[in-house]
Amino acid sequence: MARILIADDSNVIRTRVASWIAHEHDLELVGQAENGARCVDLFQRLKPDVIILDVEMPELDGIETLRQIRAIDATVPVIMFSALTELGSRTTVASMLAGATDHVAKPASFRVEDETRRLLIARVRSLVRLRVFVSLTSSSTSVIEHHETQIPEAPEIIVVAASTGGPPALREFLTAVGRIEVPIVVVQHIPAHFLGLLVEQLATMLAADVAIGIDGEALTAGSVRFAPSGTHIEVRSREGRMLLGYSDLPPVNSCKPSADILFASAAMTARRPIAVILSGMGSDGLVGAGTIVANGGGVYAQDRRSSAVWGMPGSVVDQGLARLVGPPDRIGARIRLLSQRAVRV
Repeated sequence: MARILIADDSNVIRTRVASWIAHEHDLELVGQAENGARCVDLFQRLKPDVIILDVEMPELDGIETLRQIRAIDATVPVIMFSALTELGSRTTVASMLAGATDHVAKPASFRVEDETRRLLIARVRSLVRLRVFVSLTSSSTSVIEHHETQIPEAPEIIVVAASTGGPPALREFLTAVGRIEVPIVVVQHIPAHFLGLLVEQLATMLAADVAIGIDGEALTAGSVRFAPSGTHIEVRSREGRMLLGYSDLPPVNSCKPSADILFASAAMTARRPIAVILSGMGSDGLVGAGTIVANGGGVYAQDRRSSAVWGMPGSVVDQGLARLVGPPDRIGARIRLLSQRAVRV
């Protein structure tokens, strides 16, 4: 039975979530905390499988609580349970960058409470299953470097895929990369109402040219462009320049945007592209990574130990496609070096 801990300063919310969990035969609520400090204490004592965490709480808010939990355990699933308001959305995105695994909006009214209950329970179960799978298949190896191949020139473009657990991995990766002389294009699976805020916060944190990509936009050195929600994004070429292009193809791997679409287009358009696969559920990017390798590019994957969910990166590692497997900052540092000169990887 999966053990759940909830932290929320509202007794009404705690009681309601407790009643939802009580009706599930495979879930058990082992603790309730009315503030962040109490949550950290209960987490250390109870060792829950999943934490449901409010964003705004007295004494220790949700983000600082999350940081303290992450300092103790980097991978325990934490679902942020917050109001879907402008302020709530901003704080939720900040919590994603701090290491939240997932997020569910609190019900705005009793009319949508049943929908929220179903969604929250489904997210909890999904994260529990993933945690069990990872514990059964865990490896002591966190960084693997192999296939020592000389790369004579820098890559022409970096393409990145991320999903669940992706925002903090992206922050670490992009911080380590810094400003390089090649463009970076990112597919991050995230609800539309969070994407703009995520991009805005990353741009501020990194003091860099980070934005949502525009159809027909030229890709320039040092730019970081995100695929818009609900639209595939491709790398195209016109008169010797790389451009971004939108595509309205159906979802791929139930994803739109899809990393497979982005990766395949980069493989066909750019010289020596590098694909980076960060934390995420599923296997989006696997087929595209194969196309990258087949066309002379490289694939780097986040390691299991630092991933909130090792689905997407794990799929390329299992297929032997990854040239380097490591934490996001190490991957970023390697790409920074590759963009400057030829190195052995």
